Amino acid sequence: MANPATHDVRKPSEHTAGPEESAEIGESKELRKAAEEAEREKLRREREARAQALTLEIVGDLPFAEVKPPENVLFVCKLNPVTEDDDLNTIFSRFGPIVSCEVIRDKRTGDSLQYAFIEYENQKDCEQAYFKMPGVLVDDHRIHVDFSQSVSRVADVWRNKTNTRRAQQGGGFGGVADLEKKRQYRKIDHVLEVEALEGLNASKGERLPETIDGNGVEAGTIGETNKKKADGEIELTRTCNHAHSHLPAYSVTLSICYIPVPTLSIMNQLLGKLNLRSNDEGIPPKEPTEQELNELRERYAKASQDQVFAFYEELSKAEKAGLYERLTSIDPNHINTITERALKPSKDDNKEEAKLGPLPDSATASILDSESEDIDQWYNSGLDLIVKGQVAVVLMAGGQGTRLGSSAPKGCFNIGLPSQKSLFQIQAERIWKIQQLAEKKSGKKNIVVPWYIMTSGPTRKTTEQFFEENKYFGLAKDDVVIFEQGVLPCISNEGKILMESKSKVAVAPDGNGGIYQALLTSNVRTDMRDRGIKHIHAYCVDNCLVKVADPVFLGFAASKDVDIATKVVRKRSANESVGLILLKNGKPDVVEYSEIDTSTAEAKDPKQPDILKFRAANIVNHYYSFRFLETIEEWAHKLPHHVAKKKIPCIDTESGENMKPEKPNGIKLEQFVFDVFPMLDLKDFACMEVKREDEFSPLKNAKGTGEDDPDTSKKDILDQGKRWVQECGGTVESEGGSNDEGVEISPLISYGGEGLDFLNGRTIKAPAVIEKEDSG
Repeated sequence: MANPATHDVRKPSEHTAGPEESAEIGESKELRKAAEEAEREKLRREREARAQALTLEIVGDLPFAEVKPPENVLFVCKLNPVTEDDDLNTIFSRFGPIVSCEVIRDKRTGDSLQYAFIEYENQKDCEQAYFKMPGVLVDDHRIHVDFSQSVSRVADVWRNKTNTRRAQQGGGFGGVADLEKKRQYRKIDHVLEVEALEGLNASKGERLPETIDGNGVEAGTIGETNKKKADGEIELTRTCNHAHSHLPAYSVTLSICYIPVPTLSIMNQLLGKLNLRSNDEGIPPKEPTEQELNELRERYAKASQDQVFAFYEELSKAEKAGLYERLTSIDPNHINTITERALKPSKDDNKEEAKLGPLPDSATASILDSESEDIDQWYNSGLDLIVKGQVAVVLMAGGQGTRLGSSAPKGCFNIGLPSQKSLFQIQAERIWKIQQLAEKKSGKKNIVVPWYIMTSGPTRKTTEQFFEENKYFGLAKDDVVIFEQGVLPCISNEGKILMESKSKVAVAPDGNGGIYQALLTSNVRTDMRDRGIKHIHAYCVDNCLVKVADPVFLGFAASKDVDIATKVVRKRSANESVGLILLKNGKPDVVEYSEIDTSTAEAKDPKQPDILKFRAANIVNHYYSFRFLETIEEWAHKLPHHVAKKKIPCIDTESGENMKPEKPNGIKLEQFVFDVFPMLDLKDFACMEVKREDEFSPLKNAKGTGEDDPDTSKKDILDQGKRWVQECGGTVESEGGSNDEGVEISPLISYGGEGLDFLNGRTIKAPAVIEKEDSG
């Protein structure tokens, strides 16, 4: 995203061609120059690879630039945080003697970083584990296994602990005496795992299948240099392209193990095991052993949930493997417990009528009536936190735009602004702008506010593609982390886990309260810790006016030294259907409008009789201290689950009939992000009231409903821009003579109304987009 050095004002009709309009032209040119471009790209990648290797040599990460990676060391990742060194040693030692096995841990906290290095005495044993272990479940996590590509000393704690054993065994991390020119010998992107070759005889001249998993990679020929070794093993020499496209092609020699299984087709046996681009691709699950299946059946039977196996014997091997994998990730007893608790809350919860009250003045502040000096102080201190690199943003973006008439993630939605920007782009540009303001204030460069985007299963891949196609809207790719929230099975009205089909469990996202567990399972919290993050702003994607990483809010919360703070807007009327943030039995909480009686809702504030006593409307816009997120394990399991009665398509486990119910036939369980509030002491909680017209315009409904729809969101942004123009001395006139037309001001120009002095004395014809300053 270019730094806008100049500005102009233009009408919507004058905007330049969008990405779709220019794509066809670009593609035509690329086709004409395909051969030339391919050659240049190949040379560029080779130069880049050499430069990167040389850089690593200079900084001491490589002994020399073209060093060979070890061939007896595995890299294992996606581990469960509870997995220990001894656990991996036991599992992987079945392939041969292990010199060292170390889970890498955070030096300060000792927490597992969820990856490990395993060094074998023999290269052959290492290869056997490489082919056999990808996708294996270890402590309920499906692990990823690759050959180590590192030749540096991984970590002092690992090196010192194992150097003696390596020396005794004649090993070494690649063997220092054996360092040599790099000779890649296997293709990473489409590795052969030939566990079941149908009737394959490794005789001279015979070819392996022409394709591997449909990717068009030619198989090698068993020729003079390719020979059958021991039973069940052949050597195959072939040429491959490296998965990392900047590296040149290379020859490989593979020792391939196979077990003839005549009932399987060859195409289902040759799989690209390590192409892990998303959750929907990569390592296929493996069919369980009879013992594993029986143990799982027994666990579900004891929980009276064994109907999930009703059609298991009818399934294909792939379907059996997929169902087994899903069922192993679910604890049926836990599902029974939380379902019972959600459907039948403890009578003690309602034993006494809740005592409600507004938050005390000591825990609150309001932009509406705060002194400008206080607001300026919060802004500057918040910007200082950004300058120090202590601020991160978490976006809850798991929802689809179904109500808006779109199947895409809601963040991709275009609300009809003159610029045609999506919600994601608007928010990305605000992050970019706040980084620029921090750089301007401090004189420093490359200030970063990392953006963590929580998606759901249905929206993750589309979200990733949307950001890639739009080049992350000018933000650095490494600073935009997309992760996925968890799911929970859907439950019938009789308390049974529903099946979407004979081979799939019906599941649903676990609600925005699933963010806490997702921060752990996705390693987002670890990434925050590594970056030195101390302050987190979290919000929902559907608010087009959200001030992302708002320095005023951050400075306010930090000055209070609280664990959680929240933004609210003033309730419009007593009967507005919004949740309220208040005190419930002495604890901060969110109470839904339906839980408040009329007299309480209409009560007036004794100090300000013209406004409501209970007016702090929840807008799901929160601050967290990182120290609080470090305690997730202590309280996440205590969060309640809420029931949403739904019409859930499913299969009848008795008849096998597909059912599309016309009325709710089950429930979805979900958690709310604010369920954690009551677990805090009041001293650790704060609340800031902000102006609704400046910070809150939710997108909930389809166009034309007149409330919280694309038209209202668009109008709120244009009205805000109009106010900013007028506040800096400009005039807005509508070409049609109406005063309803507004102005869209790009976040690249102004984050919150600042930097618009160039509009002083100017007349803007609305509707208009201000994204650059007209030098004339």
